[in-house]
Amino acid sequence: MNTGFIGTGSMGGMLLRSLLRTGGLVPSNVWATNRTRAKLDALAAEFPGIHLAGSRQLAASCDLLFLCVKGGDTASLLAQMDPELYPGQLLVTTASTIPLKMLEDRVPCRVAKLMPSITQEIGAGVSLLIYGSRVTAEDRSLLEGLLSRISHPLVITESQGRPAIGLASGGPALIAYLLDSMAREAVSANPELSYEFASTLVRDTAFATLRLMAEGKMSEEEVIRRVATPGGMTEIGIKILSRHVPQAWQAVFRETAERERKQRERIAL
Repeated sequence: MNTGFIGTGSMGGMLLRSLLRTGGLVPSNVWATNRTRAKLDALAAEFPGIHLAGSRQLAASCDLLFLCVKGGDTASLLAQMDPELYPGQLLVTTASTIPLKMLEDRVPCRVAKLMPSITQEIGAGVSLLIYGSRVTAEDRSLLEGLLSRISHPLVITESQGRPAIGLASGGPALIAYLLDSMAREAVSANPELSYEFASTLVRDTAFATLRLMAEGKMSEEEVIRRVATPGGMTEIGIKILSRHVPQAWQAVFRETAERERKQRERIAL
């Protein structure tokens, strides 16, 4: 099956490279286009055999199309591809702000939504899939099989999208920020610690804690209970965090949901 990638920037380029490196796709069956020619040339040098072409040619040549552009850029690209799109194609968008019903009404293809994560760079983490009403069982098997080479694909409903995307796709940045701020505040409390040393402690401890939960089958609650013993210093830390962290997360999910709602209202295909 010929597979096209329209947009090979941060997310589209990551998806394409990861799927090629793991053998999920082979260069001779891959077509790519991007506004920046230099990114396409870099892909062609890394993976000899891929086809570089315009979006209309991709639409004419590929049965599976990944549309990896921002929601605001989608309408103009669809207009370019219109003459070549056909019912037998599967069009997968990575734009979270585009309602699938709107996309289905706009194109003859079967449509789905994919929310990848930067963790697919190392073939790990969760990728989220949302299916349109015309998607077939074969389409599901194809997409989930392909994505299982670089991730743990999970199917969600569109109404679950924003918080789930925040956890899986936005999660790496949020987690990295928490680890970084933890290290920096420790250094601020005791300047005898270097940031490099504090960051190493935080990273290694976070990695080991996740392994402990996965391999030791320990829940988050059990880890907290085992470490934050009554009257101890860690228990004090947990009590302080419990006064501030839940409110911060509430604001994160509330404000991002509101931002996405406003962006959806401005989308027109």
